[in-house]
Amino acid sequence: MKFSTLAFAAVLALAGGAAQAATYNLGDITATGAQQNSATFANGVSFSDTWNFTLSSYSDVSVLISANFSRPEFAFSNFQATVSGGNLPGAVPLNLTAGNSFQILEGAGDAIAGNYSITVSGVSNRNNSLYTFGIDVTPVPEPSSYALLMAGLGVVGFMARRSRKV
Repeated sequence: MKFSTLAFAAVLALAGGAAQAATYNLGDITATGAQQNSATFANGVSFSDTWNFTLSSYSDVSVLISANFSRPEFAFSNFQATVSGGNLPGAVPLNLTAGNSFQILEGAGDAIAGNYSITVSGVSNRNNSLYTFGIDVTPVPEPSSYALLMAGLGVVGFMARRSRKV
């Protein structure tokens, strides 16, 4: 009885060591975007990282999570990511593109102001593997900004026409 209890505890301890999770807080990225490498992973380690960020205004957002390898067998297994937050109805998966020496998770679209998180997970197939998390943000102008632009162009056109008559 005592041996089986110790064996069970040892299995639980080893299983707990085979997983890794990290949380990255990027803050408000509305005007800057962000790019950062993940932590490195050992061979056979499963990971689930969460990237938190805030958008302070309506923005066009593009996410690119990439991993490059010298050989295809070094790629991550079950490499996937989901976006949640803002006004999304639930988690939205990012698209996976893979080649002989790379894996890319990507997605793009408009997002309202709010708090978001992207969860990236997978299993490392070699020691010291990592991925690069990149997000580009372009604020979308409000309709009032376009109205002000049009009014300014109208005034410039009026002044140009008026100066030609003189």
